[in-house]
Amino acid sequence: MEPFVTTQQVAEFLGMAPRTINRMAKEGRIPAHPVSGTARRTWRFRLSEVEKHFALSISPDTVEDGRPNPAERQQ
Repeated sequence: MEPFVTTQQVAEFLGMAPRTINRMAKEGRIPAHPVSGTARRTWRFRLSEVEKHFALSISPDTVEDGRPNPAERQQ
């Protein structure tokens, strides 16, 4: 069974700010598992779920951050 990782670890894995990862988790834009029952949630992640999510959401016509790649469009 794959262990859960922290927001900081996912942020480093994706090259994003931890604050962005927390916001994405809260909005349901990234696979996340809440581990506290309070209004201020603590999130845990499985790297395989995060990696799969981003692999499916990025097409060859996009750069790493998900924006359209202008170089690809000009060809």
